[in-house]
Amino acid sequence: MLKQLYLVAVTSRLITIGLAILTYYFTGSYDSSAEIQLETTSKHVLNVFLRWDALYFLHIAEHGYIYEQETAFFPVLPLLSRALTHSVFLPLRQILGTKYTLLLSGVTIANVSFVLAAGALYKLTLALLPGNKRLAYMSSIAFCLSPPAMFMSSFYTESLFAFLTFTGMTYIAQKKYFTAALLWGITSAIRSNAIIYSGFFYYDLIWTRLIKRQHITTGILKSILYTLTVCSGFVFFQYLGYQRFCSLDRQWCTEKIPLLYSFVQKEYWGNGFLAYYEMKQIPNFLLAAPIIALSVLGLKEYVKSNPSRFLSIGLMSGQKSTTVEDQSYTSPKLSVYMYLWVFLLLYVVTSMHIQVIIRFFTSLPPLYWFVGDVWIKAFKEKRSVVFANIILGYFVFYGLTGIVLFSSFLPPA
Repeated sequence: MLKQLYLVAVTSRLITIGLAILTYYFTGSYDSSAEIQLETTSKHVLNVFLRWDALYFLHIAEHGYIYEQETAFFPVLPLLSRALTHSVFLPLRQILGTKYTLLLSGVTIANVSFVLAAGALYKLTLALLPGNKRLAYMSSIAFCLSPPAMFMSSFYTESLFAFLTFTGMTYIAQKKYFTAALLWGITSAIRSNAIIYSGFFYYDLIWTRLIKRQHITTGILKSILYTLTVCSGFVFFQYLGYQRFCSLDRQWCTEKIPLLYSFVQKEYWGNGFLAYYEMKQIPNFLLAAPIIALSVLGLKEYVKSNPSRFLSIGLMSGQKSTTVEDQSYTSPKLSVYMYLWVFLLLYVVTSMHIQVIIRFFTSLPPLYWFVGDVWIKAFKEKRSVVFANIILGYFVFYGLTGIVLFSSFLPPA
């Protein structure tokens, strides 16, 4: 089944890339930023992958961090792209040139990571619910049909971040906490939200033991150590940013905690609490509405299975789950992932560019578990067929539309 899943993942990438290239050659590019950066006026097949954030990643991979606003984009992906360019893809530099080889390296990393992420989600689901291979498979299929298809196949961090996220979560499920912390330490130098994963250690090593009235002293010490490990990539990058860009005339340098990332997000990208709540952003809220609605419905489905257990964070056990429920979407084993879903949903809705939720949630397992569960039920219950088809239609429609718009260098980004 895993081999079949990898085949689906590879096929989904080939279709995505094929449609993108066709669109680019037939419609061209609305914006010439890619051609300017690549110093070309011709329609090179790789131009289609250089859109929006990818422009920054390519510039960083080639030149390092030149401008302050570039620090919004973390270093691991550009470093990996550079490493691949100067090793495996070294012969291609003579044919494509450095810029195009760096771009090809980034695209290769993204697509390989995507295929690996599909398998990692499957393994994570089985680690948590070993008796439900069907949910593991259908959830991973949902990942393969993820709406921001083109972003997952371009010089972006989404696929790599999802792969390392799912793999780290699998280590958590296997109680390999230090391995997970080391992996997420790297992940926090890919995207900042990896530091949130420290919560898994506190939940497993402290909270669950408190509920069982077990000693927590060792759990507290280990959780602190693991948190420091997870945050190490993020903190080190902030330190490098301080050394590189901090000067007396920059306000953020004089703060008690001179955090470059927070400053850049607010100064250059307009992120902040309720900062996006403007009339002109209504179209972007409408764009995000389906994923927000899907999240609310998924959380509602989980909570109603045992409200007291969920709302009390496990303090009140509520009704005892059956063997079937223990291996299903409503299993108590998935509760910590549901809390993560709630936290990230509230954060995106209040403090980020709302349309980014579609990409931001690509590394969120419970979203795919819910979709997979709905699709499985559609085979058994007629009343679930309509909802299942609506989700499938949305995934496919948004994915195809997104490919066309991305390839033409048109929003949303």
